[in-house]
Amino acid sequence: MYPSLFTPAGITFSIWSIIYLLLLGFIILQWRNSDAYIFAEVSKLFWLSCLLNLGWIMSWHYLQVSMSVTLMLLLLLTLTQLFLKVRKVSMTKPVEKIFIRLPFTIYFAWICVATIANISTLLISNQWEGGFLSQTIWTIVMMTIASLLGLFIITKYRAPVFALVIIWALFGIFIRWNGTEQQVLAHAALSLLLIVSGGAFAVWRKTKFALL
Repeated sequence: MYPSLFTPAGITFSIWSIIYLLLLGFIILQWRNSDAYIFAEVSKLFWLSCLLNLGWIMSWHYLQVSMSVTLMLLLLLTLTQLFLKVRKVSMTKPVEKIFIRLPFTIYFAWICVATIANISTLLISNQWEGGFLSQTIWTIVMMTIASLLGLFIITKYRAPVFALVIIWALFGIFIRWNGTEQQVLAHAALSLLLIVSGGAFAVWRKTKFALL
């Protein structure tokens, strides 16, 4: 219904399976260690994120695009707080890194991308055609914003895994438009993918080859 050029290939959305499995691991770990300091810090925010996610699914299902954007922005704000909280806590055990830090890093990164896509859908639903720039140029601008955000996060917070989500989204845009009339978008996505990959690799080396 809303043919946004920013929306990646359908396979890209399989990342939700990874996000939900990691969150399930977080819930199980929280149930087994409910008295741990980190769970006391993030529990309320986590449940708020669940309610906002549920609200977004319902509003999107019933084509309430404006409401879906509002809920997506609130979800992004909540996940930002969750990401910052789990980054502050020192974690040495692999199980903590995998089921506490990793879920909210990937979730936060994906919602950053999804927020841009959701806003793009809202503009299209209101029949906005790009103003003084073409939709192709606007899509490249949005991809660039997502890439710069990714580079900022991985550099400031030493979280190379955040970049993997941005790379995955750019790859989805690349495979959607490669070999089509929007080949320029495929080239732009591939170029940005390589730039983000280079930045992630540099940070990965500085963090002594740690992804989290």
